[in-house]
Amino acid sequence: MRLRRSTLLVLLLPACHAPRTEANVAPAEVSPPAQGAPGASAANSNPNGWVRAELRGAPYQRATETTLAVLAPREPAGEEADARARRAFAALTTAEQQDLLEWFTVECEKLNTFQGTLIRFVIDGEEREASTWPDLQALTWYDPKVHGPGQPIPRVPLAADAPEVVAVRNQILSAPGTRRLDSGWMVDYATRGLVRLPHEDDPWHVFENGLLGMAPDWDLAEALVELRLDDGSLQKSFQAYAHAYTDRWGGVYPGVTLYDAHASALAYQVTVEMPDVDTLGLVHDLLGDWETWKAPVPGEEHEALYGRLTELLRPLLHHRGLRANLARTYLCGNAELRDLYSHNLDNFHALWESVASDPDALRAKLPDAAGWRDFLQGWDDSLAADPQLLYRGTSRHATLDRETHKVRATLLRLLGEYGALGRVEKLPPFDE
Repeated sequence: MRLRRSTLLVLLLPACHAPRTEANVAPAEVSPPAQGAPGASAANSNPNGWVRAELRGAPYQRATETTLAVLAPREPAGEEADARARRAFAALTTAEQQDLLEWFTVECEKLNTFQGTLIRFVIDGEEREASTWPDLQALTWYDPKVHGPGQPIPRVPLAADAPEVVAVRNQILSAPGTRRLDSGWMVDYATRGLVRLPHEDDPWHVFENGLLGMAPDWDLAEALVELRLDDGSLQKSFQAYAHAYTDRWGGVYPGVTLYDAHASALAYQVTVEMPDVDTLGLVHDLLGDWETWKAPVPGEEHEALYGRLTELLRPLLHHRGLRANLARTYLCGNAELRDLYSHNLDNFHALWESVASDPDALRAKLPDAAGWRDFLQGWDDSLAADPQLLYRGTSRHATLDRETHKVRATLLRLLGEYGALGRVEKLPPFDE
């Protein structure tokens, strides 16, 4: 966990202005300024000078219109809701952004929210330092000479910014659903560890999540929770499905795994490529069967081969989907769940309540892949029979959701107190 330095806060009290009145009496023993003294304003030299000064108009050139513009007298909404804060943050240097976010971290801790308590509980209980987790690396792919010697089509990495690559990534990776929150970490089920994403230490990453009501380090805590919920029972299968997705012409797609592709096809009917090298690589690694199918696999054998792969994938989909979505509900009240789990939102909050939000205790209650369906249905039946427990789950949901507004408000307040708003917005010089 990163070290946090203390931040000195300077409280600025707003100046108090006495209202102007016609019978304004000067304090005793205060001499009026000498007549004609340098810098004496009309207001100082004449009791009614300030009136004449204001009648002359603003002391600077103003942009005016012949008619008053039609603008809605309401709070910023839609894209404008965050646009002002983003402009202010962008006006700061990188060092200033980091300084502001350190202050934001301290202020979030002072809020004493349930969200903050959970973040500290998870991170403080982790023995491994966050800085020691590896960075994200390029995927590896199945070797066609090993797994498809009868049809060894060479593999070639495709350009990440190629339009067709972007389209394939969007189709496959967006199928389970998108998410507004942006984590800087991923759980690698193949290695049973965390992976640091390239933007994890970017100030904008922390800032944008703060606008959504999440305190710094929420994403590290969430990833650690998901990791703790994994018992490693399917690690070998996840290792096989962690290979890169490729197409029939040998193109290798960056940032798309066989798990991503095959899961999108199974759960969302996305059409994906199933080249022999990849399908046989999975069969060789997971079944140790090098004889039943050989490349090129005849068309009449595809149904049996693909059916076998579905049997291998389904347990992984249930295992990872359950744990990933439980982790998302750990810190987020109105969590955006993926893999068709959205109807379980309050059930999952109640499940966390049943173990006092302890990841290790929950891991002991989770089923293996074969018991997935019975577990979810059984828990739903338990909540139907115990309305009080369901109420505790909905209360947990509401509490975490309510606290995101406190976190967001804190960030917006600090932008003003730090002076960031003053760099992008200049008020009229009323006090001059």
